[in-house]
Amino acid sequence: LERFLDEASKFSRSGGSISAFIEWLDVTSKKEGGLKSGAPEVRSDVVQLLTVHTAKGAEWDFVAVPGLAEGTFPSTYTNDPDNWITNEKQIPFVLRGDGDELPVFSLAQCTKDSEASKVIKEYAKSCSAIKKQEEIRLGYVAVTRARTHLLCTTSWWREGAKSVDPSELFAHVAHVAENRGAVLLSETSAPEDGVRNPIEVNPETGYWPRDPLGNRREAFDAGVALVQKSQAHGLTLGADDLSNSWIADAQALIAEVKNRASSTIEVALPSRISTSTLVALHEDPVALALAIRRPIPRSQDPYSRRGTQFHAWVEKQFGAMTLFDDSYLDYFDPIEEDGKLEDLKKAWLASEYAQRKPTAIEVPFESVIAGVLVRGRIDAVYETSDGFEVVDWKTGSKQLGESAAIQLAMYRLAWARLKSIDVTKVSAAFHYVPTSITDKRADLLDEASLVALIQSLQ
Repeated sequence: LERFLDEASKFSRSGGSISAFIEWLDVTSKKEGGLKSGAPEVRSDVVQLLTVHTAKGAEWDFVAVPGLAEGTFPSTYTNDPDNWITNEKQIPFVLRGDGDELPVFSLAQCTKDSEASKVIKEYAKSCSAIKKQEEIRLGYVAVTRARTHLLCTTSWWREGAKSVDPSELFAHVAHVAENRGAVLLSETSAPEDGVRNPIEVNPETGYWPRDPLGNRREAFDAGVALVQKSQAHGLTLGADDLSNSWIADAQALIAEVKNRASSTIEVALPSRISTSTLVALHEDPVALALAIRRPIPRSQDPYSRRGTQFHAWVEKQFGAMTLFDDSYLDYFDPIEEDGKLEDLKKAWLASEYAQRKPTAIEVPFESVIAGVLVRGRIDAVYETSDGFEVVDWKTGSKQLGESAAIQLAMYRLAWARLKSIDVTKVSAAFHYVPTSITDKRADLLDEASLVALIQSLQ
């Protein structure tokens, strides 16, 4: 959806009308197979965990597709979620654009309740079959993400008492693999009747913290004891090849220990970063380096979700291009009412920015600084007597420090580049919605300072 809105926004900024935009969409659908969705960024420095939907459009050298068990992938639904007869969130298939490809439901030929019941059951089976075919196609997407190596796995046992057969997807992949000389890593014979789940027979237990040496602990301790008993003696470099190799190994180990103890962390800055990464670079370069070296996914907290909902609401206040009106969203995904979100809306409506007409809102940008592509999204831009003002909505009350101003500096430079004007013609501010405080920053970093900031970690 974000990709679609970005395209619509670009088309609008170029002066295109709604009818012209619809015609353009029609042409791309018929001639180019529709708009291409944004592919995920393929990284070689980490193991990426993605859903199949997210992975569309990208390839990796090695791809693993786990869990190809019956009922897991493809899933088994007792009540098909797409069946509009049993799921009130779905619309009748006849009203959908792809209705011609979906099962038809009709009770016109039924004269008895038993006949109607049979038609309803058969229709449910047809809906489940359609859903299964969709997941089979999704499985095709999953296995074709691999450029050179593909690993597909399943297991006979899950948490239940009965064994679980490999899914149709796994069987198909195994058949293709056998015909192409692929390696089968384990036997495919099913457990014999009466065999219990190994997890129930021998529950997995362990100690925490886990011993990193595992079953090598005894041999390691014995080696340590021998070293401690031995007497140290000097080695002369160049005496013989064996002594030279020992000295080289010792020097390498000492250097490794020193590097681990050092507070200096050397990492390469990615070629594409967000404005938040730029802020983190200014605030704590060491913490950023650690995050780049070992990325850790972050769960979205309620504050982030509320901020996202608020930004979307402000966007709609100015008639930005959206797919549904607020009232329609209740039918698709009912959301518990957020009282604090309503307070944010009221506070913003009472602010000066609600009364002014923005030049642009939710402006995505990509700008190259010191060879690094910085991407972000400007919340709003207003025209002033001497140029423009970029504004970033803050849904928290705590005012941000000096590092946060890096975000405004980047937004200011990005807008100046988009409009081909001098950066001094653009001012920037944080507007704290809960308190109605506007923090207009002066002395923001210029382009040269932003270049120096990025180069500090390159």
